[in-house]
Amino acid sequence: MLFLGESFARYRLKAWPFDKKVKTYEYLSQKDDNLRWRYPPEGGRNSLGLRNKEIIKKGAHHYRILFLGDSMVYVGETSSGELYTQVIERNLNDEPSLATKQFEVINAGIPGYTTYQELEFLKTYALHMEPDLVVLGFVFNDVYYKYLHKPVEGKLLAMDPSIRLHRFNTRTFPGVLFARSYLAHEAFYSLANKIRGHPFFTFERRDDFYLAWKDYGWDETKTLIGEMQGLLKERNIQLKVIIFPIADQVDDKYLNTDRDYVLYPQQRIKSICNDYRIPFLDLTETLYRHGGAELSIDGLHLNVKGNDVVASEVTRYLIGSAPDWFNK
Repeated sequence: MLFLGESFARYRLKAWPFDKKVKTYEYLSQKDDNLRWRYPPEGGRNSLGLRNKEIIKKGAHHYRILFLGDSMVYVGETSSGELYTQVIERNLNDEPSLATKQFEVINAGIPGYTTYQELEFLKTYALHMEPDLVVLGFVFNDVYYKYLHKPVEGKLLAMDPSIRLHRFNTRTFPGVLFARSYLAHEAFYSLANKIRGHPFFTFERRDDFYLAWKDYGWDETKTLIGEMQGLLKERNIQLKVIIFPIADQVDDKYLNTDRDYVLYPQQRIKSICNDYRIPFLDLTETLYRHGGAELSIDGLHLNVKGNDVVASEVTRYLIGSAPDWFNK
């Protein structure tokens, strides 16, 4: 019965042995193996599939800022029709106190990427772009060991069924026994509702976000960010982190229920940044004050008003902290 139940769970979730194989594309090379995928160079994207002009050799008087992240960096249209990274670039070049340099902001956001993939992209491609400052856009579905999505036949971004296998902590007993059983995870989800006496929050029910509310979910994230910090520090490149909330975290319906729990992921990423002495900007309070959940189009990504807020707040932050990074 357990075998049949496990087989049914795997068939329904399209997990091994019923899942589709990862598809490879002709435009990808062996260098992309650890990345698993990136966008093709079409539809206005450059040769690396980025929503950015072609990246050429940096000029002597240019200061290059690389925005690294997932779809929260990639999808950032503002009311001006520009991406918020483009607005930030224009704002920095219009700032009199920074007039000694010409600023270039590179949008290296790739939808679906995790912290692992962002680090691999930095190693494989982004360091060759000669950034002076790297800004990591951190979202709470980045809290995975490697991959959140997988490219399969007929679909560039399909959810990887393996992301369901983190509801048990493999460093504990009996977690190590059940961690690779889809049936055990489904049973746990059903029973936990009854044991707790109240339903899960919406964000806990999402396969791409729940791990951010697990203490053990942050262990690998801390290691990856530490590696990124060390890699950049060796090259005298500063790292900053921009923290993006999800819509539920700027919604009074959830905040008034258990504010500390709802904002738990913010405290964890801030703690990691503090441990590594990485400067950060948390956009949670600012987005809450400017409209909260009404700024979201799908529970995660922002509408043009929300991206206007991001452009303004990140510009203000960078100009205000310029003495810390501009002279390095």
